[in-house]
Amino acid sequence: MKKIRNRKTVYFYNHFEYNGEWLKVIQGDKGLYIQILDAVIEQLDIAISIHKRVLVYRFDLHVNYYEDDNKRLTKLINRLKLWLLRNYDIKNIGHIWVREKEASKKQHYHCALYLDGNKIQHPKKLTPEIKKMWMAHGHMPVIKNPYYYIEHNNRLTKRLDAIERLSYLAKVRGKGYRNPQAKDYGASRMKIKLISNKTQPLQLGTTVFEN
Repeated sequence: MKKIRNRKTVYFYNHFEYNGEWLKVIQGDKGLYIQILDAVIEQLDIAISIHKRVLVYRFDLHVNYYEDDNKRLTKLINRLKLWLLRNYDIKNIGHIWVREKEASKKQHYHCALYLDGNKIQHPKKLTPEIKKMWMAHGHMPVIKNPYYYIEHNNRLTKRLDAIERLSYLAKVRGKGYRNPQAKDYGASRMKIKLISNKTQPLQLGTTVFEN
């Protein structure tokens, strides 16, 4: 079943079809936004097509006070990408973030980065840097097992695990409580590499589930 809410399509199943592949998702019975799911999966798959290895890093950000827009988060993402370029020489950086507001009067953000796993294998230096950059605006709570390292020998399983985990960002609950000019989510716009003027397809296994 699908319906429209906040100008986005809501999906109500725990498996999601993306380009003919059925993927396990969480919170589907309570409603997920298809547009956010698409962005999560598309940017991850493009990162996998660009890099031989990919580090997927999940983090949350809480704010000290409510704001109508997402300018501080956008500024953080841009600073973070510049830091990754300077310290790890990473140029193709994928990201996804969502804005939510529930019982608290203040919004919070769920975020993920898709990084070149040949240049960064673990977020041990990245985590304190994000905390430092965000300190003036709020805090960064601890998340258990916040990263996935996807490489050739585990790509099929780790990709599915990462998608299932990141599908949480697409949940309907908590979204829509904002200034109409502000966005519920944002994502990078990485593109698949072109080889000889032809798009190089990403070869992935097909996982079939029944709803």
